[in-house]
Amino acid sequence: MPNLYDNITDNTRLGPALRYSLHDFDTVDIATGYIDLRGWSSLADILDTKPVPTDRATARVLVGMVAPSDSQQLLDLLQDQVQPPEYGADIHDRERALARRDQLVAHLRNQLMRGLATAEGQATLQTLKRQLREGIVAMKVFTEKPLHGKTYIFHAPTNRHGSRWSYVGSSNLTGAGLHRNLELNIDVQDSDANTKLADWFEHRWNDPFSLDITAEIIDLIESSWADETQPTPFEVYLKVCHSLSQDARDGMGYVLPKSMSELLLDYQESAVRTLSRRIVRRGGTMLGDVVGLGKTLTAVATALMLQAAEDYSTLVLCPKNLQAMWQQHIDEYDINGRVVPYSMAEKVLPELKRFNLVICDESHNLRNNSTIAYEAIKDYIRDNGAKVLLLTATPYNLAFTDVANQIGLYLEADDDLGIVPAEALRKDPALASKVDGKINTLTAFRRSEEPEDWKRLMSDHLVRRTRSFIKRSAKKETVLLPDGTTQEREYLQFANGQRFHFPTRIATPVSHAFTDDDPAALMEQESTLDAIRDLILPRYRLADYDNPKAQHTAADTKNLDDIRSGRGNVSGFVRISLFKRLSSSGHSFILSLQRQRARNELFIHAIDHQLPIPLGSFTDKQIAVSDEDIEGDGDLHGSAATRYETLKRTLPAKTKWVNTTVFKTTLRKDLAADNDTITTLLDRFGNWDSTRDSKINALVDLLTNDHPGEKVLIFTEYSDTAEYIATALTDAGIAGVGLATGDTDNPAEIARRFSPLSNKLPSQTEDDVAAVENPIEVLIATDVLSEGQNLQDSHIIVNYDLPWAIIRIIQRAGRVDRIGQKSDTVNLYLITHEKIEQQIRLRQRIKDRLGASAEAFGSDEKFFGGDREIKILDDFYKGRVTDDDSDEEAEADSVSEAWLVWSTAQEQFPAITAKVLHMQDMVHSTRTQRLNEHGSVTCYVSTASGVDAFATSTATEERILTPLEALQVFRADPDTPTAALRPDHFDRERGLVQGALRTETIAAGNLKGIRKWAWQRLGGTIFGQKASEALDALHAQPLTEHATMRLTQARRNKYTLDDLADLINQLHNEDRLVIGSTDNDTIKIVCSLGVQDA
Repeated sequence: MPNLYDNITDNTRLGPALRYSLHDFDTVDIATGYIDLRGWSSLADILDTKPVPTDRATARVLVGMVAPSDSQQLLDLLQDQVQPPEYGADIHDRERALARRDQLVAHLRNQLMRGLATAEGQATLQTLKRQLREGIVAMKVFTEKPLHGKTYIFHAPTNRHGSRWSYVGSSNLTGAGLHRNLELNIDVQDSDANTKLADWFEHRWNDPFSLDITAEIIDLIESSWADETQPTPFEVYLKVCHSLSQDARDGMGYVLPKSMSELLLDYQESAVRTLSRRIVRRGGTMLGDVVGLGKTLTAVATALMLQAAEDYSTLVLCPKNLQAMWQQHIDEYDINGRVVPYSMAEKVLPELKRFNLVICDESHNLRNNSTIAYEAIKDYIRDNGAKVLLLTATPYNLAFTDVANQIGLYLEADDDLGIVPAEALRKDPALASKVDGKINTLTAFRRSEEPEDWKRLMSDHLVRRTRSFIKRSAKKETVLLPDGTTQEREYLQFANGQRFHFPTRIATPVSHAFTDDDPAALMEQESTLDAIRDLILPRYRLADYDNPKAQHTAADTKNLDDIRSGRGNVSGFVRISLFKRLSSSGHSFILSLQRQRARNELFIHAIDHQLPIPLGSFTDKQIAVSDEDIEGDGDLHGSAATRYETLKRTLPAKTKWVNTTVFKTTLRKDLAADNDTITTLLDRFGNWDSTRDSKINALVDLLTNDHPGEKVLIFTEYSDTAEYIATALTDAGIAGVGLATGDTDNPAEIARRFSPLSNKLPSQTEDDVAAVENPIEVLIATDVLSEGQNLQDSHIIVNYDLPWAIIRIIQRAGRVDRIGQKSDTVNLYLITHEKIEQQIRLRQRIKDRLGASAEAFGSDEKFFGGDREIKILDDFYKGRVTDDDSDEEAEADSVSEAWLVWSTAQEQFPAITAKVLHMQDMVHSTRTQRLNEHGSVTCYVSTASGVDAFATSTATEERILTPLEALQVFRADPDTPTAALRPDHFDRERGLVQGALRTETIAAGNLKGIRKWAWQRLGGTIFGQKASEALDALHAQPLTEHATMRLTQARRNKYTLDDLADLINQLHNEDRLVIGSTDNDTIKIVCSLGVQDA
């Protein structure tokens, strides 16, 4: 009687039975519909004990070609009854046989790139490769028809008790088929039946369309992770770069109009292709190139490319001062588009026709999602299904929430991002419940304050190149210097052959000494600093003077409550601002003190006459205080009564007022005390005379003696100082002086008058530029010119004061050190009193007096005194200025970095890149440690939806890496040697894939809030049965924001159970009930790298 083998018990598993039979017989023939190469371990060790016959392989394996599933085959047969196949479709020939062989080989190649690499699997595959090569095993694919039959036929011709033994049934040659799946097989003991099975196999093995795949399997294993020889670290590095640069490579399918491609540099063209691909694929992206690399032209080219390829129309949203520039580009390059300033968004967008692409220039203006303009733009994008391109030079200078608000223009709060804020989740495991399990959404990222999380997220949404990146990507040439020596210089080449060389930055400190009677010397004395520290500044602490016994109107109470809840450390901000002006210029400091005194006098006048006082312009819960409180145009002349009436008449209508009768008497006392202190200081300083100002005189000398007749750009932090410099230079006889501050109506026009050539369109020549009326030769500006202005007709920058944020010294250099700068040098000056030590000491003395007030600084106001700030200033005094603005800004985006490496390697190492292109996934390499590095295994995985993720495992931790961090780990040179494989490489890789790199799934069954209410109302009811499928989804997945809103309304409006079921069904059918899951997003290991222990 035959025995059954169904894998249910140890005694009925087919795998052990096959091993037992192979021990007793000499050879085996296997016909299988499918084969798992790693499942060969079931037979491999026994085969090595058998002598190899001279006329055949010990084991012959006949594999069926890749066939559709049984259910699909049935559907195809039924469809053939309706649509009979074409004549000749069933005729088999050599060409079809080869195609089906290649299909199986490709399938087996894909099989080797799935799952996890293990030491056992590696040993099995190496054994199979050796046995194939030595002739112990032979493999063929049966291509004539799908082969579903499975049989294992054992032969021993000299065996007297039976020359054959067979098994027939459902089990394929896989680990699951032989050991785990519920199968049905029997053994065949009858001699006649065994002979027929052997003949059946022999006919198919010798069929002319049964093609040998032995060599192909050997090649597959040799090219896989299982081979004894690892790829080199450089090859694995290139594989990472090739995979990471997919957006750039995919964008190569787009074609630029010739007129535009001739205007773009290589790095701009690659950005256009990457941006276009991301816009179409992801719905939006951000271009964050540093100042001076041509974001406007790149954006224009992107719009043109999508207009040609996707028939997109373009809406440009921008600050008011850039509207004319954008309109000029729209007209010049024939873009189907329109320009709307942000200030008009809420009025224009609701009635505007649909545009496919929305470009938001200087998008950091949209960092606040509570403004009317932001909401109008968000509504327009969502209602019209528009794609978004964000342009900003300062993506890293903003709070994480500000970045989230910008990309939130095209990402919905519930969109599945494919990644999670891993660091935030590690530090706060309760975060998952706080966001109702929606950890792979922007909602979850908004709760993360971890830079690593945001860098990972922005790697999918930010395209950013820096000057250092452009220099690394530039071509190089050797030039002869005047002294006869040679130097290698980077250059960019335009389509017309013109070359642009990066200028050399030359830093020069300009020191000036105080005269004996210089008031500026008095301002730096200890007594002055102490006096500013001790100012009470009661106008900015009005809530502290509230008298609860006094009669309050409702408005009084509300406004004072708003101050308590929203204003924060305003007095600290004002005190810092006074110190900042002190270090800017004596003239500005004196004006600030005079304004403080004048406003205090107004408040005293109001108190004495029981008049209301203004609180400023603010919303109910947020009061905005800026430098205007210190620098605004307050009237310093006339009586207090006259100035009060003028103020009351001219303040905006939205200004809020409070009655002075609600305050304690100490308010007047403290105002008077501050004025006494301020008057004492002003009396000591005396009248300010610009002719005695050693700083102004040093500037006049610089312009007259060192740069006569040249265009010079002078930066200062404050409007007061800028206006003072402009007046003083004009009085000193300097011609062509211009001024640009926050009060300037049209800074773009000022920039054009100062720098006409660099503000022309890229397609224009210098002859096309019209003569400028009232040209500006010396431009004094605050940082108002930081947005979108080209100023590179000048190559000379003077920092009149030391910026409070020292980093601005370098940022300002980018205003003229831009693509198109024709000078070989960019001269940077800093006018200071004496040497660096004095500057550092003054700042430190101020810092000591501020104490807790330093908390008033915003993200762009990093307090001076850290090691980096001191180094920047020290470098400046030694004549050095770095290229990029900060450590973060030195980083380009990972796609650009990866594309640079890959495209360069294609030119320099074509044979290696060709090899990498055919390299399988899951490969690994190993190298030795670098300096300050530890032994590790780093793994790179990607998902079917296009998410890339990296993690590393060391002796002490497992952690997620940003793509840029991963590129540093994988980085290698062509001659980097390959080290021996770490013994724990596969175990660490498995730990990463099943741990840190596991795609986080959405928490299921975490019912609470409105979701719990809906489930409890309908669960188990007849109405619930009506919406059973929708309720299952609601139980398994978190609700979308839309569904949360609709169900909340339903609860508030007391929906019946029937209506509630209808609503849930409707939301489910519209695919708006629950958010999507990444459960089915297939993860694959791309490659890994081991670093040996020291």
